[in-house]
Order: sequence, then structure tokens, then C-alpha cells
Amino acid sequence: MKKSAPFIIALLSLLFSAQTAFAQSAALAKSSLTAIPPRLGEDLTLKIKPGEKIQTSVRVRNGSSEALTVQTLAQDFIVDLGGETPIAIEGEMSNRWSLASWLILTPSVQVVEPGDIAVVNVIIEAPADALPGGHYAMITHQPNTGGADVDPEFSILPKSAASLNQRVGTLLYVMVDGPINEAAFIRELTFPKFSEYGPVPFSFTVDNQSDIHISPQIGVEIRNLFGKKVETIEMTTKNVFPFIARDFEGEWDRIWGFGPYTAKAVMSYGSTGQLAMTTTTFWLLPVTLLMAVLIVLLVIIVVVIVVRRHLQHRRGDQQSKIEILEGKVSELEQEKLKKFES
Repeated sequence: MKKSAPFIIALLSLLFSAQTAFAQSAALAKSSLTAIPPRLGEDLTLKIKPGEKIQTSVRVRNGSSEALTVQTLAQDFIVDLGGETPIAIEGEMSNRWSLASWLILTPSVQVVEPGDIAVVNVIIEAPADALPGGHYAMITHQPNTGGADVDPEFSILPKSAASLNQRVGTLLYVMVDGPINEAAFIRELTFPKFSEYGPVPFSFTVDNQSDIHISPQIGVEIRNLFGKKVETIEMTTKNVFPFIARDFEGEWDRIWGFGPYTAKAVMSYGSTGQLAMTTTTFWLLPVTLLMAVLIVLLVIIVVVIVVRRHLQHRRGDQQSKIEILEGKVSELEQEKLKKFES
């Protein structure tokens, strides 16, 4: 009995810890935080000079039914391979475009009542040697629930409930004044080489080699075999971060087409409206339909030929019968004439 006591205590501790963790997870599942706005400064309105200090603010809304203690952090981030999804980095990241170390957030922890919107002041202090161009960070908010300690030897959970916190954030875009290089390219404009019918999907990649993010305006022009423009597809604007390649996808909403087409993607970007473009060719041709039409036409032609020959043959038979009858009539007339003469 004495030997089993430590095991029973450990088991009870495990059950209590697991119950606490699951209770915290259930509470977090009911929480709903919203970052306001989702992006700040993407329109290049947050400008700062090296050594200067400016201030702005973000907000966080508690959509749950309980008061939440919300912790706010400034984090650098990276972008996934598609150039679309920002991924927060734990700790500071030292690179050309990092911003988190420039930020002071007040308050960093606060209690937000149900349905309330709390304000977080953001002080941005640029170093004297700050490089011109874009600098970026993510201001994240998450419930701070704490959590009971669990002996890792007996824990059946991979992480504590506190690690499951909902996290929402605002992307912060700051531009440091100075000479800024702007250069971007469209790469890999791709259509299916051959399609029988549409819609015709396409994709391309915008490679931003600028010192700042861009929001390119892109149109894809479709021209037929004779060079006539038949369609212009306006693409949805997306932000492309510096030295990031972002993928774009769309489709030409045309069902039927005949022959080869040329597609040209034209992009306008930057503060001076610089242009970049690329072209490709593809085919849209309903081969199956054309073959069916051709077969029908061939059948019609064959039928017409057969009917015509049949009619010609009937005319020939009738003509020969008429000639025979005419011959007999002529013979009868001659016989009558001979009898009359005799």
C-alpha cells in the first residue's frame, strides 16, 4: 500500500493538471479577439526620418462573453514561400526590414471587458542609422490565461493550454525617408498551352526587388490571332513585400475560342508609376466540337452524293424507257404507213 501511494498521488496530480488544462482550452475556445485594423501604414502614411520618433495606435476587441487579460507584443515576421502569409518570429530578427525593436507598446498587458475595444499606443523610434525604405512588424494580441504546471514525466499533453492561446495581429508598415530603389518584375506568366474550352486559368509571379513594399496594379490583356484585343482582366491588388516573390492567380472567363491567343500581363507599381510586362501564347480551340461538326458535314456530303447519284440513275432509267417507247411508237407508225401504201 505504501509503495502504491506515490503512484496514486502522481495519477491524481496528472488528472488534476489535465482537467485544468482542458478547462483553460475550453475557455480559450470561447474567446474571440479581433485586431483593428488588420494592416496599418500600407498606404505609406506612416513616414519617419532616421532618429525621429512618431506615435500611432492600434486596437483590440474582445468578442467573448468573459473579461480577458490581453498581452500585446511587437514581433518581426517572415513571409511564406508563396509571398502571402506573414509568420511571426519569436524574439527579435535582425535584417534590413525589421521593425519590432523600434516599437514601444503601452499598455502591453490590459484587461478587456466583454465587447469592449482596448487601445494600445505604439511609439516608433527610428535609429539614427535607419536605412531608407520599408520596415515591418506584427503587433500581436493574445489572451494571457496563465496555466498550471504539469510534471513533464506524467503529462499526456504535448503543450500546456497557455500555448494554445488565440493570437491576432496588425501588420505595421513604416517607411523611412530617403533615397529608395523601386524595381519589380513579372515572371512565369503561365496559361495551359492548349484548352478545348474555358474558363482558362493562368498564374504569374511578381518579384519585388524594391526597398519598400508595392501594391501593383495589374491587367492581363488577351489578343486574338489578328492582334485584336478581346479581353482585359483586372487583377486584385495585393501587397508584395521587399525582396519577396508573390504568386497571383486568375482565369479568363471565356468558354469558347478559336485559334491561338497572346496574353500580356502589364503591371504598374511604385511612386512614379513604373511599368513591367511579360507575354505568352496559348491555344483555345474546341477540337472535339470541330471534329463532331466535320463528321456531320462529311455525313451530309456523303448523303447528298448518294441521293444525287440515285436520282441521276433514275433519270437515266426513265430516259432509256422513254427512248424504247419512242422507238416502238416509231415502228408502229412505219408499219401503219406501209399497210396504207400497199
